[in-house]
Amino acid sequence: MNRRQYLARTGAAGASLTTVTALSGCLDALEESSDETDIEVEDRSGQRALDRAAGNLNRAAQQLDEVEGFEDPETVEFDSTQAREYLSDARNYLETADSELGDDRSADLETIRAYASVLEGLVSVTVTVTDDTIEDDIDEVTAAVEENGDIEGANQTVDDRHETVVAAVSRHGRVTDTLQSIDGERLKAIAGTDTADLEEGAATLGDVVTSLETLTGAYDSMLDLETGYGALEDGRTHLDNERFGAAQESFETAEGTFGDALRRLEDGTENAPDGLGEYFETARCQNEHLAAASGHFADAAAAAEDGRYRTARRKRTDGEAALDDVGDCTN
Repeated sequence: MNRRQYLARTGAAGASLTTVTALSGCLDALEESSDETDIEVEDRSGQRALDRAAGNLNRAAQQLDEVEGFEDPETVEFDSTQAREYLSDARNYLETADSELGDDRSADLETIRAYASVLEGLVSVTVTVTDDTIEDDIDEVTAAVEENGDIEGANQTVDDRHETVVAAVSRHGRVTDTLQSIDGERLKAIAGTDTADLEEGAATLGDVVTSLETLTGAYDSMLDLETGYGALEDGRTHLDNERFGAAQESFETAEGTFGDALRRLEDGTENAPDGLGEYFETARCQNEHLAAASGHFADAAAAAEDGRYRTARRKRTDGEAALDDVGDCTN
């Protein structure tokens, strides 16, 4: 299957197998009756509502199927409006089906409800990973770090973005759990949909949202005002004011934070979509130089505390050079 198209085309549900069977039986009854015979016609409103719910869900799946290019998610265009309208219509039909069908159809209703939940989740996660403002956020963060700009504002931006992506990761996890609980044969019979196609599509989307969480999480910790970039700036202030012990502590905190972020990025780079590769490389470069700068500054503070001022000056110069290197990460 072409993993660019992360949901297989399921086609319109039309009439389900149960509908066809019921219609056949009804025609037989009509043929055997006379014109004068009163015929008691079965109420089909519940079945029709269930069929229409399945049809609308398949149309929503079709909207997802047409999304291409997840190896470069920032270029993907996805308007969720139509898909969400189909999902809303499907939910309305399901309410009708639930009120009209008997308890013997509860398993069918539960299967279609699960199908709806899966598609709602996939639509929501797709909206998150195809948001074209992600690039703007990353540019804001990069400019703040490389040009000594508004770190506090950039931190708030990336914190909000990371929170959104974490929520999408959680939503994707619920989608996966629901998919595993669906009766595949029953879904195939009612809606003509293969759970294997849904699972493959969900897996592709999962790779993207997981990589995005790694990237935004690394930026979030890098810019943290207490343990990341903020700790680095606190250390420099302490150093300028000759509070060498406090400076060393702040620098070591920052170095540990940048190092952890760097390891996360290195682990996540291999599975990152090509379109996020440049951002991963930039973030790795920034955290590498920030960690190096923090280490040099920590050594400078320790040396100054011991009265080794020549070593302290040399280490501080090394730290400033490493900070300058951060500005070259996007060149």
